Order: sequence, then C-alpha cells, then structure tokens
Amino acid sequence: MKKIIGLLFALIAFSVYAQDTTTIDNSKEVRKQMRILKAERLKQMKLPKDRIAIDLLGTNWIHHIGNGFNTKWYSRGINVYFYWDFRIKKSRVSFAPGIGYSGTNIYHRSEMVEDSTGISFQPMDATKLGNIKVNKLTLQYIDIPLEIRIRTNPDKADNFWKFAIGFKAGIRIDAHTKQTIKGGGENKVYVERRFPDFNLFRAGPTLRIGYSVFNLTAYYGVVDIFKSGKGPKANEFAIGISFNGL
Repeated sequence: MKKIIGLLFALIAFSVYAQDTTTIDNSKEVRKQMRILKAERLKQMKLPKDRIAIDLLGTNWIHHIGNGFNTKWYSRGINVYFYWDFRIKKSRVSFAPGIGYSGTNIYHRSEMVEDSTGISFQPMDATKLGNIKVNKLTLQYIDIPLEIRIRTNPDKADNFWKFAIGFKAGIRIDAHTKQTIKGGGENKVYVERRFPDFNLFRAGPTLRIGYSVFNLTAYYGVVDIFKSGKGPKANEFAIGISFNGL
C-alpha cells in the first residue's frame, strides 16, 4: 500500500514538473514570436522621411549701403518645403530634392528710392520717421532645395539625430515695400510693387541639424540681392528653427 501511495505521489510530482517545464518553454516561444512580429512590423512601417519642412527664420542682410541704412534685428521669414527622400541603398545617407515657398520681411528705418540708375536707400524724413509704424521690404520666392541627409539610425521607428547639408536655388515671384504711417487718428498703409532692379534668382548653401522633428537651419545667399549696378552690394542670410515631419 505504501509503495502504491508513494508511486502516486511521484506521478503527480512528475506531472506538475512537466506542466511547469512546458509552460516555461511556451512562454519563451511566445516572447520569441513577439520579437519576430515586432521586427516585421518595423520593417513594414513607413518611417518618417521629413517630407515636409516648415522653417521659422530670423533673416537679414550683409550689406555695405551707408547713409544710415540699418536693418532691424526682428527681420524674419518663413520657408514651407516639400521633399522627396531617396535612401541610398540601406545606408544612413539619403538624397532629398524638394520644392516650396519662401518669404522674407526686411524691416528698416530708411527710404527706398528707385530711379533710372537703380535702387538706393536714403535717410527718412524726421517728421515721417516719428509717425511710421511699419517699414519693410518683402521678397518672395519659389525655391528648389536639395539636401544630402545623414540619420544616426534610419531603421529605428523612434527618434534619432539628423544632419543635412544642401543647396537651394529660387526664382523671385514678388518684391514689394509696405509702410504703415500714423496720422489724423488713423493708420495709412502704402504698398509699392514691381521692382525690376532686384535679382530674379537667388542661390546658396543650406545646413540643417537636429533631433526628431526639431532642427536648427541656416542659409547664406551667394547671389546678390540686387542686379549688378542697380543697387547696393547686399547678401541674405537666415538662421532659424525647422520643424520636419511625415
């Protein structure tokens, strides 16, 4: 009898042990399958390619104009670009051509004068200067940017560092001045357009570096803002924050 009871206990213990072992093996197998599925999902996932870039810029001129011409520090601009991102095989490098809109507003406290010789800037009349609220020059372009991009981990669906060096060229679609003057209890707005002495094209190198969707960006224009002999020597530069997504 004692032998039979002992045998039963042995059978029960073995059964429990076998079930525990099977449970452990099944748990390991489940975790392995979950890892495989996660890897497959990452491969199929459409990772962000920074197709859309919105740049908020502080923009200004490097110039030698004289006559008291002084651009303001709060001159600013915006870029809205769409890119196509082409990864070079399975490397960390990609090539990204794009197209988009760019606008810059240069604020200053001088009078822009245009005549048969071109454009010049003169000191503003003191009586007018005291009443002026806004005095700006706006230039707008359609740009074609090109970037070589490097990502620290392009196969990772999470955040990673990004670096891009590039070049962009643009064609001017608008140039106008705007003055808002206080007087007689109301604000009077004066807008002038069609300035042929500005260069039709612009071009220059670009730089973008950042983490996730937040980046710093910079641009320097190697083409003069004004046509040769039709205005002062001036080049544009811009530094700002770029938001990239999709």
